Amino acid sequence: MKLSPLSLLSFAVIPSFISAAIIPDLAPRNGTIAKRGGEVNYLANCFRITIPNTSGYLASYMAWYSNIDNSLARQRPDSLSSEYRDWSNGGSVLKWDGVQQNIYFPDSGVTVQTHIDPGANYRAFTSGAGWVQRTSDGKIFNCYRDNGRVLFVWDPPVPDGSNLGISCSAEYWCV
Repeated sequence: MKLSPLSLLSFAVIPSFISAAIIPDLAPRNGTIAKRGGEVNYLANCFRITIPNTSGYLASYMAWYSNIDNSLARQRPDSLSSEYRDWSNGGSVLKWDGVQQNIYFPDSGVTVQTHIDPGANYRAFTSGAGWVQRTSDGKIFNCYRDNGRVLFVWDPPVPDGSNLGISCSAEYWCV
């Protein structure tokens, strides 16, 4: 008995239709596709360094990117907050988790309030960590734990006009 190629095709196609009908969808029908390229805020701990030697100090910043894709290749942010240091802790980086911070962006006059959950610094990469709110328009961004990767390095001249470079690591990202 010789079968035509068309009849062989039906044997291959019919089982796939049957299995497609039996196996339920793994994704909900009301799921949405995430838009790429939206704005993002990073809560960052940074090292201020003198160029060309390596003396410096630790500080915290918030970095804003109008397009999240630009934040993935160590590009400079579109806007950088003022520098913040925790003087109750010897001038080190801010405590982001469990303490509301009001972060000011001098180039735009915008203030962002942080609301990172207590203990969020111990959470795994990509875990939910809290939220931040831009006070100028009330927009809320959900925050997630980052992995401390290098976000950007900025050689002088820097926005604050100092002769110190800035090397920042991402602690949280907020979208």
